[in-house]
Amino acid sequence: MTSTASLVDFASALETVEEWLTEYISASHPEIGRTGPICPFVAPSRKNRTMEIRLPLAGHAPTLELIEEIARSSLREYELTTWQGRNPMLRAMVVALPDLRSEDTGLLDQAHARVKDAFVAQGLMIGQFHENCEVTAARNPRFAVSKAPLPLFAIRAIALHDVSSCPSDRTGSRSTGSGSASSSDRGPP
Repeated sequence: MTSTASLVDFASALETVEEWLTEYISASHPEIGRTGPICPFVAPSRKNRTMEIRLPLAGHAPTLELIEEIARSSLREYELTTWQGRNPMLRAMVVALPDLRSEDTGLLDQAHARVKDAFVAQGLMIGQFHENCEVTAARNPRFAVSKAPLPLFAIRAIALHDVSSCPSDRTGSRSTGSGSASSSDRGPP
């Protein structure tokens, strides 16, 4: 029996994430609804060497509980990481799941909904990105901004503009990391 790990080309997966960060997330897009890159945190984070990329495996039969645990363990790993750069606002972690099949990417959306409050409680944002993701830009609800060639979570510190741009819930408090928001408004990279 062949293990999932033996079927994943980790070097290629890492290269795919790096290209996505450079060519899509760090670039401007005419449909984002504002000037500047999709996520203005990525280039400074990479320049300051505070961008970490992880490649855990989901296995041949992923479950919601497994994907949720990958997200929660990523929160713990983020908190325990010895960061190279000094600016904590530039710390970011991309957690790509290179073996998660296209038909299973909805598990990222469901896991995100379950874990986002735990991240916010720690002053962090988490965003889910994948080829089927329908999360739209805050300033253009027709632009599905959270597309990625590999399924992934992105984690970074909450910035002041995140709080001011997040929709209020019925209690009047702000909810971050969910709903209709751009990458720069809802999470990293």
